Amino acid sequence: MGSVAAHAQSPEQDASDAPEWYEREGSDEGWASPTERPPSPPPSAAEDDDASEPRLAVTPAPSDTSAPSVAAADVAPDDDGFRSGFFFGSYGRVSAASNLRGGLGRNANITAFHPRIDEDLYFEIELRRQDQFSENVRSIVVATVAFGGEFFHLNGDFNENVAVRNLYAEVQNALVSNLSLWAGSRMWRGDDIYLLNFWPLDNINMIGGGLDYRALDEKLDLRLAVGLARPDDPFHRQVTGVVANSGFLPHDVVILDRPRITAAAKATFFPFGRRVRTGAKVLVYGEGHFLPRGERELEFGLREIMPYDSGMVLGGQIGGWQVSNRAFVNLFFRHARGLGAYNPLGVPFRTGGVQTTERARETIVGLSGNYELGAFGLQLGAYYRYFRDADPNIFDRSALAEGAVNVRPHVWIGERAGLSLDLAYQALQASALDERTGRVVRGGVTKIGFIPFYSPFGRGTFTRPHLRLIYSMSIRDQGAQALYPTEDPRSRTAVEHFLGVGAEWWFDSTSYGF
Repeated sequence: MGSVAAHAQSPEQDASDAPEWYEREGSDEGWASPTERPPSPPPSAAEDDDASEPRLAVTPAPSDTSAPSVAAADVAPDDDGFRSGFFFGSYGRVSAASNLRGGLGRNANITAFHPRIDEDLYFEIELRRQDQFSENVRSIVVATVAFGGEFFHLNGDFNENVAVRNLYAEVQNALVSNLSLWAGSRMWRGDDIYLLNFWPLDNINMIGGGLDYRALDEKLDLRLAVGLARPDDPFHRQVTGVVANSGFLPHDVVILDRPRITAAAKATFFPFGRRVRTGAKVLVYGEGHFLPRGERELEFGLREIMPYDSGMVLGGQIGGWQVSNRAFVNLFFRHARGLGAYNPLGVPFRTGGVQTTERARETIVGLSGNYELGAFGLQLGAYYRYFRDADPNIFDRSALAEGAVNVRPHVWIGERAGLSLDLAYQALQASALDERTGRVVRGGVTKIGFIPFYSPFGRGTFTRPHLRLIYSMSIRDQGAQALYPTEDPRSRTAVEHFLGVGAEWWFDSTSYGF
């Protein structure tokens, strides 16, 4: 989850009406209403129907902040729900699956963002400290470490893929009331499309800082962040070893060092207020991307000029919710130009002579929704994406159109067990021609899945943890098979199976995975 803290942040509501499935996501957006991924309440909070704020796993702190913290359930929150203390949170998913042909189960996806029924291993561990220094001034320090990749059981390698996703400090009500300031390393995210594991609008990983401000009687949220990222690639950074003039020891010399700087701003307006049971929100969003000029070394002592580059993103979102049916819907639009069409952690050009992204374009439209009624629930996710690269040569220029739609109805059997049916279709088409057939590159994959599950916290499409049996059948058309190299068995396999057991959880985390 990664887009997306994963934050379908919706509105606040009156304290007396706060349902169990509401949850506060750190300090990002306040109350989270029917979100893409609201964490399930802890058992001790599940019976507290009159909680004055959402369930943060935090406890009130004494004025002496050096005093040891205690468990969240041991003390009541302050009047507005903030609790001080030391807390542990996590998001994670794990599965063990077979392809029913003697091998491991694996996903059969062809699009950039795709149904998550057969997704890979990923988990985060978060440690958080929260303190209240005066009546209003508060601090939050967050450290989140993530793991992604194969278990050592499957490769015998103890060198795992580990990353620091969050390492920042935030002060709430700093300088003036309703102003929050933060600095450090952060996943800066908005709402996600849960079924596609996708943050379609704002999803930035940066080292920097920012501010959040709430105005107009809490109907308007303003957010600003500025930070940088620098992939270890000769497009951004080049290091060479030389022998020092004064000795024989080699020294590393930085030839090229140009991180990308990203500035992002978001304004969210709740026309009917945040603390309402039926409401709406309107959001506008923008990014600016800047890459400084530099020089790098080529072969034979030649140097290449890396020109200044830039880009932008403009987008918006409209959404609505209804508490009584745990229902929500969000519609996203995002258009990017130049450097903004490329992920800040990616590299636009690895080979070739194109050095600026001015001609690149990307447009994304996304949809997410949820509805629950008694023993039935329905989740929906869909997106369409058009991308054109920066190559000025119209004969080599690459354009890609892709999309996916995923529908997951749920039926509850009793209060804690249920069955989900997962139906999905994904497709892509590129402007390039297949050298083997001479036809336009295109393909589609249909997925049909069944997920019996057990949820200890009871009914709800987003209650977690879930223990699951997972079966998915992926059906590739001929175009999808042709997307793989001839040597790959998938190029000759029209139907692929995925059968296994798995689990997914999230609790007390400010960033619900990706």
